[in-house]
Amino acid sequence: MRSRRRVGAGAAAAVLTLVALAGNAPVAQAHGYGERQPFVCLGQYRTSWTPGLTLATRPARISTTESYTCADGRAAGSFNGTLSASCLQVNGSPFSEVIRYADGGTSVIAYTENLRARAGAASLNTLHGHVTEGRYRGHAVLRTAQLLHEGLPTECLTPVGLRHGAGLAELVIT
Repeated sequence: MRSRRRVGAGAAAAVLTLVALAGNAPVAQAHGYGERQPFVCLGQYRTSWTPGLTLATRPARISTTESYTCADGRAAGSFNGTLSASCLQVNGSPFSEVIRYADGGTSVIAYTENLRARAGAASLNTLHGHVTEGRYRGHAVLRTAQLLHEGLPTECLTPVGLRHGAGLAELVIT
């Protein structure tokens, strides 16, 4: 119970940070898909790694699901794949994410750069890429994600490793 309270407090701080940052970002009007104004989505996500992340870099299957609130409604995202990863780093480019908008439209995003900073049970990931298919095709994408690992950092020292995380994300398509 004690660690969940800490995660909750960290998540609350992360939400306030995202809200503060998003409050300054111009948001595209609904149905302005062809314009080059930033289109912003804020949301939450869950990630799992199989096998769990340890200190040794090894291939891990990563499965992530996102739930976003965007300028023109809700959207859901997901990516699945096998990446070279450890508790210390994720060598995860290139990989792709599929965004499904509430109106049935989609965007396929190819991420080509993945930067990660980690402190204890929290990570900040910054992904850069482009929309390769669907809505916003050809537009640049920046995805920032604050991840709180659902376990103690010492799980990285065990053979099972760190297996789950959850956090907040901001998706900006320009």
